[in-house]
Amino acid sequence: MDKPYKLRMGGQFMSDEQWSHMERTIEDYELIIGVSGVVFLEADGLMYEVKAGDMLILEPGVRHRGNKLSLPGVSFYWFHFLFPECTASEPDCRIPRYASCPNPGRLHILARQLLHAASGGSRIRQAGDYFLTSLLIELAEQLQDSEGLDALDPQLPKLLEWTRLHALEPGISVEQIAQEMGYNKDYLSRMFKRRFGSGLLHYIHNLKLEAAKELLTGSPMHVKEVAAKVGIPDDKQFAKWFKRLAGVTPTEYRKAFTRTHLNNT
Repeated sequence: MDKPYKLRMGGQFMSDEQWSHMERTIEDYELIIGVSGVVFLEADGLMYEVKAGDMLILEPGVRHRGNKLSLPGVSFYWFHFLFPECTASEPDCRIPRYASCPNPGRLHILARQLLHAASGGSRIRQAGDYFLTSLLIELAEQLQDSEGLDALDPQLPKLLEWTRLHALEPGISVEQIAQEMGYNKDYLSRMFKRRFGSGLLHYIHNLKLEAAKELLTGSPMHVKEVAAKVGIPDDKQFAKWFKRLAGVTPTEYRKAFTRTHLNNT
């Protein structure tokens, strides 16, 4: 904090059509703050989804590109900057590389002030540098207790497919999937919940439940056979599990579907 950070350039991007970030490598740090929609980025082999209120810092020399089209209406602030020429001591706070900000409104105010100063709105030559530094201080204040968000792993599609193929096996677990795919169990759980809003175990249960519903309504199998087919060998445990997730017992679900089908004909 002996000197301000150095603003190189900045702006607010907005698009009224589908858009994807160009592929490039820059020699500055880049700060991205989501305003609306979702920015899909791949940087150094990791996937990021910058939503409204999220922030992402890209380091110099990192190849990055859009890995998916953003929908019309996407908007974000972007600022290229450099560290001060010299620092006398370690910083008081650090900013996570990727995080969700609890008070994005304050960031928008500072970002607009920064853009005003950077576009010639201030007669003070270094105003942009100081507004940038103020914005970084605000990020550090808001995120001082945050560990940040996990990037999305590029192996995610492969993980989903493997899980789908093995979801009906008895005893399948998050730990087993983590070992099979070479992940740390805790990291996998955090990454999956960040991407889909619910845990990997919930995803497995949904796959089992949909398979059980299809077998109950599309085959004459006994409930005990259906239970075994979806990897739950104890039919009593299966009945309790099914009712907890579907709200009715397997037998009630089968009868209700049959009645609905007859009524439709």
